[in-house]
Amino acid sequence: MVPFFHYVTPPYHPASTVPAQAERTTRPSISRKLLLWLSYGVAGIALFPIIYLIEGATRPGYDAWRQTISSLSFGPWGWVQQGNFILCGVSVLWTAFVFRKLLTGGACATSYPIIRSIEGLGLVAIGFFRLDPLHTACLIVIVNAMTIGLFVIARRFWKQPGWRGWVAFSVACGLLPMALMPFFGMALNPHSALAGYAGLFERLATNADTLWSLVLLARLWTRRSIGL
Repeated sequence: MVPFFHYVTPPYHPASTVPAQAERTTRPSISRKLLLWLSYGVAGIALFPIIYLIEGATRPGYDAWRQTISSLSFGPWGWVQQGNFILCGVSVLWTAFVFRKLLTGGACATSYPIIRSIEGLGLVAIGFFRLDPLHTACLIVIVNAMTIGLFVIARRFWKQPGWRGWVAFSVACGLLPMALMPFFGMALNPHSALAGYAGLFERLATNADTLWSLVLLARLWTRRSIGL
């Protein structure tokens, strides 16, 4: 006679695989809705360099190697670049809102969205303030928030198994503006050996965050089951 309740020997799991399986089951996947929301924000950020590159290529007398991005804010068509700054700022603010939901719980769940919001507000403000000293002050806020934000999110990656390879990538993207902005400052001096390359250094320094956002978005879409 077979008893109603009988003992079934549990399947054997090597000790090394149990923690990994537990991590996968306790870390929720990212919803499609949140990924779509993040995609909208990153799309707006990615439009920023596309718009200023088109503007620079079509603006008579403009030299993208030598002149700054903000130089496009002047002249009859200056409103296009001003709007470009504001659009990018709103997009960054939107991603801050989305990251607040993506990073719920754990390290940097509050600090990173706050830093992103500061960056976004700086971009919106720089679209209105074309002249110094407010323009330069906004630029300093934007670049510093961008850099600090990448360092902060690197800490989050360090605490998440499956994301630790992103620590080095995030730190490298954060170091790039720090390394290149001094060269941008020197290139603004007409007597410097770097004079004539201010536009190049500015573009290289300020697009690290855009590159990081695009690569992260691609990773999240391809591996939605591994949450942040």
